[in-house]
Amino acid sequence: MQFNVLLQHDFGEQTEDLDFLVNVDEEDCYEMAGENPVTTDIMKQVAVEYAIVRFFKQNHVFNIGDMITVLEVEEMYT
Repeated sequence: MQFNVLLQHDFGEQTEDLDFLVNVDEEDCYEMAGENPVTTDIMKQVAVEYAIVRFFKQNHVFNIGDMITVLEVEEMYT
């Protein structure tokens, strides 16, 4: 399943909205789901984790006092 994750990087005095398109397979969600079935909500949580990892892999600078806020997680239908 594909998700568009919209994050907001808050620098204190300014913000930057960042879009990340991530793919999540059901197999990626078993650990987070635990004994429960994998649901779309679990898949969205994994999508947010993937987006945050990509944020740091793209060399965004994160300083003391900065915040990352999840603004939206949208399931993409293809």
